[in-house]
Amino acid sequence: MDLDKKGQASVELLFITLIFLVIMASVLSLVGSEFNQLNAADMGKARALGEKVVGAINAVYVNGDGYTANLTIPAGITTTASVIRVNNSTDSVDVIYNNKTVSVKMIPQQVNNFNITTSTTTDRIITIKNVKGVIKFQGY
Repeated sequence: MDLDKKGQASVELLFITLIFLVIMASVLSLVGSEFNQLNAADMGKARALGEKVVGAINAVYVNGDGYTANLTIPAGITTTASVIRVNNSTDSVDVIYNNKTVSVKMIPQQVNNFNITTSTTTDRIITIKNVKGVIKFQGY
């Protein structure tokens, strides 16, 4: 009779351990899902930033020689600093955020390469100029 109680206790312990493992797996799955959603939201912000820059570049290009526009990138637009790279060889604007790159294509093919890093504390201003069909940048 004593052995039956020990056997039942072992089975109950195994069953409780199994239930605990199932609950822990569910919790870890939920945490991982939330983390993925936050990461996707941040990458969406990076894409929106790239599209904003491309929109300004395209507007300057379409308006012709001598047209100038100022683009303000607000502080803290992404949770950590991002690098905005205007890439002439790929005709795109690349936003590098958390070691991931989002590329957005642009219309002009003659563009000076340009890099600027966003800030979490101060606004960045980019001056975009069309000089005889070549898009040039100045940023601070």
